Amino acid sequence: MTIICSGSLAIDRLYNFPGSFADNIIADKIEVMNVCFVVDKSSTAFGGTAGNIVYNLSLLGEEPLTVACLGDDADGRNYLGRIQELGLPTEGVKVLTGQSTAGCTITTDVNSNQITCFHLGVMSVPSGFDPSALPQPYNKHLAIVSPGGPEEMKSLCREYGRLGFRYILDPGQQIPMFSGEELLAMLSNSSLLICNEYEFELFKEKSGLDTDGLFSHTEAIIVTKGPDGSDLIVPGRGSQHIDAVPVARAANPTGAGDAYRAGLLKALGKERPEHLITACRLGATVAAFCVEAEGGPQEHTFTPAKVAGRHAAFFKEQLAL
Repeated sequence: MTIICSGSLAIDRLYNFPGSFADNIIADKIEVMNVCFVVDKSSTAFGGTAGNIVYNLSLLGEEPLTVACLGDDADGRNYLGRIQELGLPTEGVKVLTGQSTAGCTITTDVNSNQITCFHLGVMSVPSGFDPSALPQPYNKHLAIVSPGGPEEMKSLCREYGRLGFRYILDPGQQIPMFSGEELLAMLSNSSLLICNEYEFELFKEKSGLDTDGLFSHTEAIIVTKGPDGSDLIVPGRGSQHIDAVPVARAANPTGAGDAYRAGLLKALGKERPEHLITACRLGATVAAFCVEAEGGPQEHTFTPAKVAGRHAAFFKEQLAL
């Protein structure tokens, strides 16, 4: 069984703003907004949706396949070396000559609100990954389609659906890039849709469907809510809430959602998959380690034993990791 993580590999430039964005933006003047936020901390880190997810999965003892593109610039060479140092396969990573690796600039305020600017770089180029090259039966594999190049996101969903892969749609910040029809086509045949609160409302608005309507295209929905936890919505069972795991200090929320997804994939990718509610709880546990760490989304570390212990202490359930 292979866990396949597609999305972005990007170098993150992270900044901390010691105030509140809301206190520095005049609501009725947004159309002429011209603001500058003076930050007190900055760092550079490995990031991107696919990169963050596979990093956390590697800490959980998995060897996921990364599907993404890198440039042959210094950032790209460093990131490829990073993946190799983690002992992860690189056959799904395409390196493009003469092009730049994707980059992201994220500014976070004291309320964990974020302003993000993303340079696509090579992310707009499909990697050429062919899911049919993996061993059959295809339904033993588990994939997540996270924010990456729009064309590759569409093609992977189409191929996963055609071949019978289990896959999670995680459209994230790329939702505005798609029409409602494209979003529903990507969602069809998926096992699960995962979004944060804002993304979920935008997904519904663009697709023209309410929550019940979306269940004609997918089996379950997870809505993450940052420090307020997450909700698992399953047809006929309503919404089940999962509390966020308490943290010693919320140092940086960047990458916490990707850490959550890694825990989810770990639980659902087991030979005997955990129940969805347990998978969500494991996602919450892994995310807590990320939130507590200073710096970028791949600066934290843990062992499967530490995750299992923290999970058992908070959720009162034992997991074999």
